Amino acid sequence: MCMVCSLRNPRRRGFLAAAALASAALVAPSARAADVPRTTLTPDQALAALQQGNARFRAGQVQPGAADPARRAALAAGQAPFAAILTCADSRTGPELLFHAGLGELFVVRNAGNVADTAAIGSLEYAVAALGVPLVMVLGHESCGGAADAVAMAERDTDLPGHLRDMLLPLLAAALAASRAGGDKTERAVTENVTRMRDRLLRVSPVIAGATAAGRLKVVGARYDLDEGVVSLLA
Repeated sequence: MCMVCSLRNPRRRGFLAAAALASAALVAPSARAADVPRTTLTPDQALAALQQGNARFRAGQVQPGAADPARRAALAAGQAPFAAILTCADSRTGPELLFHAGLGELFVVRNAGNVADTAAIGSLEYAVAALGVPLVMVLGHESCGGAADAVAMAERDTDLPGHLRDMLLPLLAAALAASRAGGDKTERAVTENVTRMRDRLLRVSPVIAGATAAGRLKVVGARYDLDEGVVSLLA
């Protein structure tokens, strides 16, 4: 939406005003709680840092150590990550490994299917407003079991045990779209879900939308290839 249209739209103006207030409310307590400087990276620099880290991971470089006493002592005073990542709980997709990152560099939110639910959105809002991260990435991955189960629910109303069905309900729209498109439905659902969750963050979070509109934040979607180890950005 263009800026002029935004200004003419009362609902849009109200949303942006709420974004500014929400950001201010979250920032103030954190600033008093710790003296750790925020990252100085711009959104584009933060994204480049992730991509460079993924290249080091693919090259098999030694993972940064987490046992350095000086680093642990510095982080005990507070945290200043340069990116926040919403990704799947799959054991093969740990962001610190995929992006060759060290202790305190990434703020990570994980659940099955990388769903932007209330807990995830609130956590990312904290990272943006209180910690000042300039980048939020929604990261899906190849052969996601959550996406496969969502496709099965969409096509065959598969009954899942415990709370699994309720947890995967937010993926149903992506699964239905993938089912209609044909091809590899699970992989289509993975991509569709990432783009939908990315867009959801911008649509429902005044904190994230406000920081993005101000140019302080970039929100991107990406997909991890299990075989190649590559993290690719999605349009």
